[in-house]
This record gives sequence, structure tokens and C-alpha cells, in this order.
Amino acid sequence: MSQPVWIRSKEVCFLEADWWDFGMALQEMFPQARYYREPDPINRPEDRAQTPEPPVITLHDHLLDTRPRPMGTVMMVFDPDWQPSFRKISTEIGREPEDWRWGLTGEPPLPYVAFGLGGHVFEQPVPHPYKGAIHFYTEPHNGEQAAMMGRFFRLFGKFATNRKGLVRVRVPELTVTAPVGKGQPDWCGHHALEWARQNPSRVLFYERAGFGIRPTGEVLPLAKAAAGKKSRRAGG
Repeated sequence: MSQPVWIRSKEVCFLEADWWDFGMALQEMFPQARYYREPDPINRPEDRAQTPEPPVITLHDHLLDTRPRPMGTVMMVFDPDWQPSFRKISTEIGREPEDWRWGLTGEPPLPYVAFGLGGHVFEQPVPHPYKGAIHFYTEPHNGEQAAMMGRFFRLFGKFATNRKGLVRVRVPELTVTAPVGKGQPDWCGHHALEWARQNPSRVLFYERAGFGIRPTGEVLPLAKAAAGKKSRRAGG
């Protein structure tokens, strides 16, 4: 039986540079954590190969060292002793036993994080990155794990914003409909905002219903924002 979990999630619009910077900061905050790419049997033929022995998953020190697909999933594990294991699972219900592939046995020990890595840029109907997600799993009523999750998301907040200087636009007209209000679930990475700023036709968090998000002039360019943070630290 699956163990009960609490999940805290963020929808994110990150480019590869955002994931890289956030991953470097995670290395510093959680040096014991390791990362692995979730098997993707639909898009990776090697992940559905019927090999005599189960595959070996390498655990890495940075989430992008896993070399995921642009829209793949990467897991972050905090237990330094945990190793993934595999079992044979059927690929088709009701088919012969030979229709199988290797699949992971269960989930890693709590707490752990699942990163849905968006960032691949689509050009139609307007240029927009595929959105991703972050899901942090903890044991219910576990104060230590809750504190770890809090540290994780406070760090995340240094690499993204969900309201300051953002507006919702109609696509493809790109007319402003409303400012993005406080407490919204959509978090835009700083590099993604810079990318959108460089071309007025680019949007973040594109929705097929015909909406997206863009930065306004209130969002400082990335270099100026970084300089401002340094000057505030220097001034105490």
C-alpha cells in the first residue's frame, strides 16, 4: 500500500538557464541530495528494452546532469543511501507475459521532489516555452520534512516571481487584459522573463484558450536586478 503523503506544488515557466541556476543553489543548500531521470518508455526506446538484467540508473549531483528530455521528469532524493530498484511490469493489460518492460519499484523515500522540466520553446501560435512543475512530497505531520520543504521553496522564490510586474495578455493579439494578482500559482523564472522581454511577441504560460503572461516595464532586466540585490547586500 502506498504511504500517505502531503504534496506542495508550483507551476513554473523556466528556461534551461533557470533550471541550471536553481540547481546550483540546490546543490549548495542540500549537498546530500541526488537526482535521477525518470524512465520514459514512450519517448526513449532504451527505456523499454527487454534486457536480461535490469537497467542501472545513475544518481547525479545536479538535476540537469541527468540529461533529461526537454519535457522529462527528474527526481530529487534526499536519502543518501537509497538506490532505485526495478521489476518487470506488463506493457499491455491482457497480453502475453512476454509483453513487458523494466519499471521502477515504487517511489523513493520521503521526502522527495519531482521536477517536470518544461522549457522547450514552441513557435506557434506565438513563441512560448513549455511550462513545467515542481512537486515536493513529505510525510504528513512531519515537522522536520515540512521545514525542509519551506527552505526549498524559499530558495526557489529567489529564482522566480509569480506577480511582480506581470500582466495577462490575450493571444495572439497580445493585448493586456489584467495584471497578475498576488498569490497566483504561475511562477516565471528570471531568465524566462528576460527571454520574453527581448521580443514583444513572446509569452509565458501560454494557454490554448488564448491567454498568456508577459513582463511589464516594472520587471527589471536580469542584469540590473542582480546588481540591485548585490548593492542591497553591500548596504546591509
